[in-house]
Amino acid sequence: MSLSNTNNHADTNNFASYLNSVPATLSERTKQHNADAPNDGGNDDNGPTIHMTMGNEAGDADSIISALALGYVVQSQILSSDQNVDADNSIQEIVVPIVSVPRTDLSLRRDVMLLLDLADITVENLLYVDDDIVSRNLLPSSYDKKSSQSDRSLPRTLTLVDHNRIRSSLSHLSTLVSEIVDHHVDEKSHQDVVTTDSGKRIIAFENGQATVASTCTLVTERIFQHTALGDQSATISINGSLGLLLLGVILLDSVNMLAEAGKGTARDEKAMQMLLHHTGWASYHETVRMPSLVDATTLERIFPNGRSSMPDRTALFEVLSGAKNDPQFWSELSVMDCLRIDYKKFLVSGQSHLVSSIGLSSVLLDMDSLLSKENFLDDLTAFAALSDVGLFGIMAVNFRDGKPNRELLLTGSNTEIVDSFTNYLLNHPDAAFLEITERKDCMDDGAYNAAPIRVFQQGNGKGSRKQVAPILLGHAATMSRL
Repeated sequence: MSLSNTNNHADTNNFASYLNSVPATLSERTKQHNADAPNDGGNDDNGPTIHMTMGNEAGDADSIISALALGYVVQSQILSSDQNVDADNSIQEIVVPIVSVPRTDLSLRRDVMLLLDLADITVENLLYVDDDIVSRNLLPSSYDKKSSQSDRSLPRTLTLVDHNRIRSSLSHLSTLVSEIVDHHVDEKSHQDVVTTDSGKRIIAFENGQATVASTCTLVTERIFQHTALGDQSATISINGSLGLLLLGVILLDSVNMLAEAGKGTARDEKAMQMLLHHTGWASYHETVRMPSLVDATTLERIFPNGRSSMPDRTALFEVLSGAKNDPQFWSELSVMDCLRIDYKKFLVSGQSHLVSSIGLSSVLLDMDSLLSKENFLDDLTAFAALSDVGLFGIMAVNFRDGKPNRELLLTGSNTEIVDSFTNYLLNHPDAAFLEITERKDCMDDGAYNAAPIRVFQQGNGKGSRKQVAPILLGHAATMSRL
């Protein structure tokens, strides 16, 4: 059996068609591998390599969409290059984008669901990190013996998208990492394989800050670099669904270039202009079905001149942001859902530290509303224990007059550790830019007195998890003892 460059990838100009084809292509490749592999579990597989693209474990819009988009871009480039096709017309590499959250969790990400619906992407046809074919054949757990045999046999590589250190639960697969496309502080992982000189370590973070607001900006730059597009007057048109997805995420991550948010950069704005002017909006109108998650009035706001013309970026941003930040949605979520919807675990560099890992959940709700939820303390304790980290934090953010209002909660099993981080945030020069003050009014309830919980107001609204996590990790790295 051979996988030709026309089999299951017939319409590489159609982004949705490509994504729909991936599960069948992977299934075919897995069957080929199982049929050809020797019974002793050796690695005699000469079939095409599986190249995965996957975002971080928090799985926000940027992580999910940039992984899907980059997978499509890389596969298209492979198919357009004769060097990647064998004499028998078989491709040497199959690119498989993976949604980095469990299948049942995608529905919690309302901005992602809405954006995929607008782009006519069938979410049921995507591959998810917990799908059986993925967890058994591509990303097996470290304790699954049967999966480990498959792990040794099926040739594959992995691009980390929107993060630069493989998640701790997959650390046993770190040798698979062959590329990094990210905009967070460099955690210095995988440097033995993915070097800066290789051109495969793209981390848009310099001088303590990200140089792009979104990984989707980096994917957009790659698209236009590959096509040698140097200016907006050049004649090229990219797939409508792809262009809309990339544009929507960059708008979200840059907060539509709102100066007060401090997110967007010149690179983000240039990427959005390229997408607006070089996306095939006419083909989008002709090939994309009417969305099911927005009404006709909302759709007309996004496309005031019809779906065959470029969208109104402000309207698109407001619709997506409204879905993501909807107060009613967040108020109705359980505490556990609030904490797991956007959670990331960070490992502390080095060894012999009191705190070896830190978990941070981002919640789009003000702290008072979160604290008042039913069973908050019990659920917080349970989630922190399940996360298995030395320090757990909640970064709460809501918007007032379009400006972010940020609050922070820290907790852990050791009161002295929580107190140490508290003192660091309040008094250390490295944390001064966050403008942290303690909110002792939150702790008036006697129920919290027995728990090591500290709550803070963060004066610097621009300090997102990108800025807070390195500060906490830096202090953790100095804590060999109390």
